[in-house]
Amino acid sequence: MAFPEVFFAHGDGVVRDPAARISSTTRYLSGAAYVDERYADVVVDRFVADSHRAVPPALGYDLTTVIRHCLRARRLWLVQNALVTLILLLGLVVFTAATASLIVAGVCWVLVTSSPAAFRRRAVLAGLALVAGSLVVYFVYSTYYASSSYYAEAESGGGATAFVGGVLLVAGAVLGTLTWSRYRMIMTIADDLARGRPAGPPATQVDEVEQRLRVIDVAQHGNVVLHAGYDPFVSAGERVDAWSLATELRPEEDGEPLLNGNGRPVGVRYVPIDPVELVTHLRRRLAGLRSRDLPEHERITGLQLRDLVISSGTRWRGFPLIDEGCRLPYSYAAPEAVEGIIRAPQTGGRHFLRASVGAAEKAAVDGAGHTIMPAEHQSIVTSTFLHVAVEGGMLYVELVSTVLGPIQQRYLDIDAYDRGDRRTAALREAAARLVPAIGAAPARLVRSIWKTVTLRGAILRSDRAAAEEAVHDFGAHWDVRELASRAGFANYLQRLDAEKYRRLIDRRATEAIYEFLSASGVDTSDFAAKVNFHQYTSATIHGDVHGPVAVGDGAVANSVRIAAQRGSAVKGAV
Repeated sequence: MAFPEVFFAHGDGVVRDPAARISSTTRYLSGAAYVDERYADVVVDRFVADSHRAVPPALGYDLTTVIRHCLRARRLWLVQNALVTLILLLGLVVFTAATASLIVAGVCWVLVTSSPAAFRRRAVLAGLALVAGSLVVYFVYSTYYASSSYYAEAESGGGATAFVGGVLLVAGAVLGTLTWSRYRMIMTIADDLARGRPAGPPATQVDEVEQRLRVIDVAQHGNVVLHAGYDPFVSAGERVDAWSLATELRPEEDGEPLLNGNGRPVGVRYVPIDPVELVTHLRRRLAGLRSRDLPEHERITGLQLRDLVISSGTRWRGFPLIDEGCRLPYSYAAPEAVEGIIRAPQTGGRHFLRASVGAAEKAAVDGAGHTIMPAEHQSIVTSTFLHVAVEGGMLYVELVSTVLGPIQQRYLDIDAYDRGDRRTAALREAAARLVPAIGAAPARLVRSIWKTVTLRGAILRSDRAAAEEAVHDFGAHWDVRELASRAGFANYLQRLDAEKYRRLIDRRATEAIYEFLSASGVDTSDFAAKVNFHQYTSATIHGDVHGPVAVGDGAVANSVRIAAQRGSAVKGAV
């Protein structure tokens, strides 16, 4: 076999249309930056500032578009915080007591509602914060006017009028600023992120940032995953099932073994199989779930198959998955490299075949093409990572199932901007954000200015660290889709969908392996028994009841072997 000189590269060499229409997932992840200021900051910090981190494969979205919108949103948030801070500074000069009281109340609100321990009691504690803030307001008001030259006026009620007027003027100015800012962001979402619009966020003015975005644009389509920390399945979500088995590769009709004088076998007979051919068969059989030979309404159109090379990201100099010229992780492994890793499972890189199913936006139609139920974005992603290894005359099979939860509802709510009055929406959102903005705007402004000014320097520091450190952590912690996900399912139907696709892939994968072994002349009885034990004893019937169930007098529940189910029809199938 002829091997290429370069086994790993930056990108797969495929030229993609930069003006392609954005997917629903890209739209929601980009719009989240205009809803959540912290989200925009974290995305830029992790993917741009830390410029030598590996980029996990983006599944169903364009990471470059998302980051560009995060950069734009950060500028809009900075302008908003600057204007609110300016209003508060002017208010402290003109309406000192009123403005100080507003700031104290806002800070109390932010401190209480941002506490993780107060999550479930947030409404109650927020109310207590307002009461505490009101007491502080009263104390400041009383102290200020008691010590001023207007004490007599305050006693007659004029000071109270001035105080309340100052509160209303400052709060009104902040509310107007927030309304204007929210309207700008809403219009950006409605216009630039409209359904069916091509991706085209503006370029930045920093050369180092543009260079990093070019690297990300290529790396997001790769098949190499360098992970940081313990979990190797970056971007896949939470593990929900993991199981494995090992089986002897004995001939199907294995005679009595030859024995020596001590009654021990002289040798072990086994059937050699090529794991690359097994993975190829697996991929082909899994792809059949979306085959055009199936009726359109039966195809799993959201199924994506991808070969991945997964390895730890903390690496030393000279490691093959790191480009020593620029100290950047490679993102693409050539087919010859993938095959070599499949055949050598004891190396620092492990091969997995990832089968992912995102709930596709597919409408239900009748025979005449009339829509019965419109398409809907469900946003959960079910993945199964399959690893096979042939070692010691045995076959090892490993399946790990994960579920990436739905996108947070507040990020999905940007759809409302397509239907309602955007000015009313801006005013409503501004009113909801008024008290937190007063309490947090100055601190957010300082943070935003610091992050904006130091972004280029952070990239340069990352360059130096990667170049100078003998051992450097290039691994990715997570991807944007994980950051935007909620902790659990939005409803029970999503949980059922995730379980359905997990079981469909699990069943098809094990059947494909059984077919391959049978066609290769391997005795499949041990494999079939172990697969049946997993699939049938782990079946959830209801609540906490698992496994085969029999009800009534004389009822019997048995596990049926795969060989009995499929019969002899699988013999010779490839």
